[in-house]
Parts: sequence; structure tokens; C-alpha cells
Amino acid sequence: MFSLTALDLSVIVLYFVLVIGIGFTMRKRAASGVDSYFLAGRSLAWWWLGTSIVATTFSADTPLAVAGITAKQGISGNWFWWSWVLSYMAVTVFFAKRWRRTGALTDVEFTELRYGGRPAATLRITKAFYLSVIMNSIILGWIFRSLSKIFLPYIRWSELIGPGAYDAFVSVWPSMLHLDSPNSTLTLLVSLSVILIYSSMGGIRSGVINDLIQFTMAMGGSILFAYLAVQSAGGMDQVVHRVEAIDPGLLSFFPDFNQIPWTVFGVYFVVQWWAQYFSDGTGYIAQRINTARSERDAQLGSLWFNVANYALRTWPWVMIGLVGLALFPPASDACASRAGAMICADREMAYPVLIHHVLSPHPGLVGFLLAGLLAAFMSTVDTHINWGASYLVNDIYLRFMRRKAGRLEQMIVSRLCVIGIAIVGLVIATYTTSIEAAWKFLLAMAAGLGLPQILRWIWWRANAWTEVSGMISSLALSLILYPAFPDAPAEHLLFAVAVGSASISIVVTLLTPPVDADHLRRFVERVDPLGAWSEFRPAGAEGAGRRFFAHVGLWLLSCTAVLAMMFTIGYALFSNWTAALIAAVVMLLAGYPAVQGFRGHRLLS
Repeated sequence: MFSLTALDLSVIVLYFVLVIGIGFTMRKRAASGVDSYFLAGRSLAWWWLGTSIVATTFSADTPLAVAGITAKQGISGNWFWWSWVLSYMAVTVFFAKRWRRTGALTDVEFTELRYGGRPAATLRITKAFYLSVIMNSIILGWIFRSLSKIFLPYIRWSELIGPGAYDAFVSVWPSMLHLDSPNSTLTLLVSLSVILIYSSMGGIRSGVINDLIQFTMAMGGSILFAYLAVQSAGGMDQVVHRVEAIDPGLLSFFPDFNQIPWTVFGVYFVVQWWAQYFSDGTGYIAQRINTARSERDAQLGSLWFNVANYALRTWPWVMIGLVGLALFPPASDACASRAGAMICADREMAYPVLIHHVLSPHPGLVGFLLAGLLAAFMSTVDTHINWGASYLVNDIYLRFMRRKAGRLEQMIVSRLCVIGIAIVGLVIATYTTSIEAAWKFLLAMAAGLGLPQILRWIWWRANAWTEVSGMISSLALSLILYPAFPDAPAEHLLFAVAVGSASISIVVTLLTPPVDADHLRRFVERVDPLGAWSEFRPAGAEGAGRRFFAHVGLWLLSCTAVLAMMFTIGYALFSNWTAALIAAVVMLLAGYPAVQGFRGHRLLS
């Protein structure tokens, strides 16, 4: 166990007081209705909602997972999530403005706008339960697990609350959640209690304000931590030298296909991007987009998220993974120390353990960084429980149970659902052991959602059964294939689940009736989707094909520019100035026409 100074604890307590105060301040505005509680009255500027998405995707689990991936697979192992830029940028280019046009409170409500009739109602209630209770709980489970990993080396509750109170908790702990220790469980319960207080009171408004605080604290803390960690290892040259002694391939930005099968890398770019459950922004991204005050803010906010997510956030976490390797090489004498034993046994522990190892000589910095990770944890959790509750309230309770519920009843049910979603996530955390493994299993389990959710925007023939069949088949295939092939690469299993469920959903689409033509015309008039909708557009409308492929070109240019920006920064950090210059040129060549495309509403009308 590592000790926290009084100053460190004061920083953490001050953060708790701050966020609870935000919840109290926002409670009256949040209570004006479900639209205000879940969407902040659709009033956010692009920089605010974009930063909120960045903060939500930066949870306490993310730096741990990235540091672990880097240590085990090298820098190129991060292509697993770098490839998601194709999904996120597709949301920016194709869907962000159109989500805002729907006027829907949740993406599940959108299903009845797109399909209509009894099939759409069936899909709405099924998907609301699937996303809020099943998928959302798995996500919350690994996020909760990450917090227990972070604070396991630091918190001694027996000293904070007294031996008597701690022993009383320990006596009931085996029948409760048993994460790693009573310490971990109690830390998680206290943190979650704070989240429930401010989130249930202030709704999404308190969440997005906390997101701004979290982004500042966690991002600034990560950069400072990475800098000090590299210095503690003797500088960048020493880190590179020590890691090269272990395996030079660990420092490569691109995979060695002698070590990583090309089929794995291919899955990232050929399958994974469209098989994501958030392929069109479904989930908290669409919720944040719908908080925008205008279509322009919706699109710019999504674009800012892409830049910050890849160009700004990648390298501090990668550096911590490399420093952990440099200071504690596998099977070395360094692994015999207390810190080394934790890191060598679980490379995801490099992040929390190095916080003490690197920052303890600097008064208050351990507390600041831990508070930043707490902020990251709380920002993501409050988003997910608010998002999950929005499905239960808007798409199940108000749609199918109590259509005429009054404002007070709506607020009571909303707050109860927030608490319920959190409790289910706590239970799932008990069964989560590896953050990275949970990431990959969720991607496969939800892979059947990806293609149908894209098709509903670009192909008139897609119907409610397209989504239902994809959702059910991917869940079934995951539950069959993962236990049957436990040693198979997760990427190969993802490929099988994604392609299998996509094939099933397309066959089901062609065997079931299309959506009523009048309903589709109303949808096209309201949303103006791209793709195969010609027969439902007014006569003389702009050529759909030319407009669609203009967007495809903008999407590819934008993805290239963001990745090139990320590599420019990365190569500069490693003093590879030639590669940094080449990446910068690529960034400019792709970025200039992309910026012009976003500025020119001719492409993004």
C-alpha cells in the first residue's frame, strides 16, 4: 500500500465537494422536464458538447487499458482503438447534423421516426432494454473495475473511518460486491454515492459541467504525469534504449505482421469500424449531439471530439506504458519490489502504481492526478447512468407504461432509474477481470448493431427487423463462439460475429416487408438522409449519388488528417523529425481540403 499525504486527500475531498455543489446548483433547471434532465434543453455550444464527449470516452479505465496494450503489444497495438476514427468521423460527416434534425430525446426514440408501426415499437422497447441494461451494465462494470485497480494501492479505509467501522464493513463484505478487497469495494461505493447525488439531482447539466472540469484536470494531469515519468526514467532517450533492449518492435507505430497476423490488423479497418455499436453515433454520442443548440454545433462538436480524442490524448498514456516497461522490464530484478510486482503481474497497473513512484516527491500532485482520474471515472459513469436511464424513462416508461405522467412523476422515475442502472453495473463489475478483454467482448456482442444502424440512414429498404435480427444474432453468436474458442484471437471472433450477424440481418431485411412509403417520405423530408432515397425525394432534388460520394471523400480526408496529426506529435516526441515532417505534410494535404469541405455547406448541406 502507498500512503497519501493530507494535502493529497484534501485535493480529492475538495473535488467531491465541488461536484456535489454543482449537482445542487443544477437541480432546479434539471427538474423542469425530461428534455432538460436528459438533454440540457438542447442549448450547448460545439466546444462544450465536443469536450463532454471527449471527457466521457476518457474514463478511469482508458489510460490503464492503453498503458497495458502498449506494454504488451507495443505502440502499434493501439490500432485496436485508433481504427475507431473511421466510426467516429463517420458520425461527424454523415450523421451529426441529421441526428440533431430528428429532434429525438434518445437514439432509440429515433427508431419509430425511421420505421413506424408495430415493428418499430417492438424494436424500440427491445433496444431500450438491451442498450440500457445489458450493454450499458457491461460498460459500467469494467469502468467500476478500473477504479478499484487505481485506488487499491492507496486507500486505507481502516485509518480513514476507524478500525471499528471498517471491521463492521468487512464482516458483511463477502456477501456484497467482492472486487479485489474491502478497500476497493468501499472506495467504489463512496465514489458512486457522490455520483448518484449530483447526477440524480442535476441530470445531464451537472454531468456536462463536470466534464469540463474533468477534461482540464485529467488531460492536464496526464500530460504532466507523462513528462515527469519520462524524466524519472532518465529522459526519452533512456526510455527508448531500455524498451529497445526488450523488443525494438514495441516502439513501431505500425504492426510487424510477423508478430501480429495481418488478418487481425485487417479486421480493424475492414470490419471493426462498421461493426461498432456506436457506428452511427448511437448511445451517449447521439445524446450529447442532441444537446447541441444547432446543427452546426452538433457537427463541429463531433469534429472537435475526433481531434482531441486522437491527437491530444494518445501519447501521455502510451508514454506511461513505455516507462513502466523501461523501469520494470519483464522477469527482471525490478519486478521483485512492491511496485514492480504489481506492474509485472498486470501491466494495466503501471498507471496507478507509477503515480506514486513518480509523483510522490511532488506535494499534492498524487492527489491532483488521482482526483483527475476520479473525475474521469465520475464523468463517464454519470453519462452512462444518465444515458441508460433516458432509455428506461423515455422509451419504456413514458412510451409504453405512463404516456401522461406528470413532471414530478417523470423526475422521480428518472432518478430511480439512475440509481437502478448504477446498481446493475456494480454487480457486473464483480465478474470483470480484464478491462481490455471486456472491451473486446462487448465489441463482438454488439457487432450486429453496427451495419443495420448505418443502413437505416442510407438505404430505404432497411426496416425494424434489420436491427432486431442483427442485435439478436450477434448476441447469440458471441455467447456460442467465445466459450467454444477461448484461445482464438478476439479479432477473429469479432470478424465471425460481425459478418455472420450482418449476413443474417440483410437476409431478414429482404424477407420482410419494407417500411410504408408515406412514412419514408416524411422521414426524408425531416432528416434529408444520404444514400439510396431517390424515389422518396421531391422531383428535381440534387443528385443523391454525387452528394453521397462527396461526403465519402470528406470522411476519408478527415480520417487521414486526424491520424496524421496524431503521428506528427508522436514522431516529434521520439525525435524522429523526418517522419514527423512527412506526417505533417500528409496532415496538411488532407486537412486543408477537409477544412474547406466543413466550411463549405455545399458538401455538408
